[in-house]
Amino acid sequence: MVPESTGSTSGLGSMQGRSLTCRAADYFGMSGQAEFIAAASLFALMIVFKLLNMMSYRFDSDESQHMHVIWAWARGFVQYRDVFDNHMPLFQIMFAPIFGLIGDRATILYWMRFILLPMYFVAAWCTYRIGELLFSRRAGVWAVILAGLYTKYHFISLEFRTDNLWAPLWLLCVTALISGTLTVPRALVAGLLLGFCFGISMKSILLLVSLPVGASIALLLVGRTKLGQSWPHLARCTAAFLVAAALVPGAIALAFALAGAWRDFRYCNFEHNILPHLNVRNHPAWWIIVFPIAFPFVVYAARLIVRAAPAPAVAFRRAFVFLICGFYVPALWSFWNLLTRQDFLPYYPLAFVLGSGALLAVSRSLAGYDLRVTQSLRRVPLPALIALIEFSIGIVTHPFWIDGARIETNLLRGVLKLTDPGDYVLDCKGETIFRQRCFRPVTESVTLERLRRGLMADNAAERCIATHTGVAVMMGRMPARARAFVWENYIPVGDNLLVAGRFLGPSSTDSTGMDFDVVIPAPYKIIARDNVPVRGTLDGIPYDGARFLAPGKHTFVQTSPGATLVLLWAQAVDRNFIPLKFYRPAAKG
Repeated sequence: MVPESTGSTSGLGSMQGRSLTCRAADYFGMSGQAEFIAAASLFALMIVFKLLNMMSYRFDSDESQHMHVIWAWARGFVQYRDVFDNHMPLFQIMFAPIFGLIGDRATILYWMRFILLPMYFVAAWCTYRIGELLFSRRAGVWAVILAGLYTKYHFISLEFRTDNLWAPLWLLCVTALISGTLTVPRALVAGLLLGFCFGISMKSILLLVSLPVGASIALLLVGRTKLGQSWPHLARCTAAFLVAAALVPGAIALAFALAGAWRDFRYCNFEHNILPHLNVRNHPAWWIIVFPIAFPFVVYAARLIVRAAPAPAVAFRRAFVFLICGFYVPALWSFWNLLTRQDFLPYYPLAFVLGSGALLAVSRSLAGYDLRVTQSLRRVPLPALIALIEFSIGIVTHPFWIDGARIETNLLRGVLKLTDPGDYVLDCKGETIFRQRCFRPVTESVTLERLRRGLMADNAAERCIATHTGVAVMMGRMPARARAFVWENYIPVGDNLLVAGRFLGPSSTDSTGMDFDVVIPAPYKIIARDNVPVRGTLDGIPYDGARFLAPGKHTFVQTSPGATLVLLWAQAVDRNFIPLKFYRPAAKG
């Protein structure tokens, strides 16, 4: 009786399991259990893949840059005035209290990636909801999976960057606009969401322009009367939307003006970023013709979409979203001087919504043919196959078992061990995160081009001397003069980590005398390989340990047995940092 009872319980559980998958398949409008199981499996795979890559995918320099500004806010500095940054401040201000709770940790970027992760799910929900409104729940589910496994979107969306708050807010704005009949309250909510986008990035200007362009053309194609909209009502909604959109950026600008930082705020967000012909090699001038050539085809395609739609409201929503995408991407190529991979984050989810609807239509059409190959499409549609291909590409191109994130974490451990909170460092964009930078600008594309044109001064060397900077980090693009200065006056003591010092060699006239120049005023020690004691006189005074050396010429006369000597920043020696060359076996005579 026991085995019979166990079998009955197992059978009942199996029936309940099948019933659950059947109900879920019916809810999402899928072809059956097989499609739901495939979608659920791929969604789970997408989440696991995301979590694994968040721990192993290399940190982008933008992540450190944003984190450095957040650190500055948490330490009482004011963005733009005390710390250079060319982004709007809402993202950094929001995360400053969270940083204050976590503190200075070498793993801070891992923490922040996971803290920002909920916004990825907000974007996923918006993608599903927009897919449901345009096509069906089924299309929404597959749009989430296709976007989530698409390599470019998958890896950019896991980074700790402003764009991964900016893009979900934009998707919320679009979702709010198309979730029901347009009313003044709905326009206010959507406008406020777009205002938050402006508080995070001024790139939102293209998103703002795409909305009235897309709405106007979609309204013209569908017909205002069919949608039951009057001109006065549309005018009120438009005014409410624009007023709400101006609230957040207006409040931010006012706050910085009242704090006496308006000039810095204006320069960093507008004057610095606006540079004609910024990147001629990667953005040639003739690309300006992309938009006028491409957009008429977009409008024509939108007309076909409207004709194929089953109802005016659906036709408007589909045309509206399609026109947003069709405006944003050509405009980005034509008018945006500096194209980056993250600029496309607001576009990918909407594009995959449209793509999933088209793929499901093609899948249904192919499944109608009585062919052996197409019979499987009746159970599992085309998006499942494409999702598997996307996942395979992601695994091959970015294997998660290779830990690329460790490089930045090791650097931060070294910086925290090597320096004190009051020490200055020289880095490219804030890679050291927890320390003040002696050179104000971040050396990204706009800054490097301004330096090349002579619009900014490359005074990194002078700033190093003035601030007694003992540590430099070479982990990005450094101006040519600054780079030469670093390699001449700093010595590598770790991966990408250098400290002030120089190797000493005998003078041409005296084999025991060593003449050398000091550029960075700081306390120094003279050390030899394997902690061999060093004896002699430094500037005529017996050498007995760390000594502050002013800029200029100095002489060390060695009385201990001959060895390779290094003049090194004393703080580095005290904290057990030695030149990388000392880790290598000494050459045998």
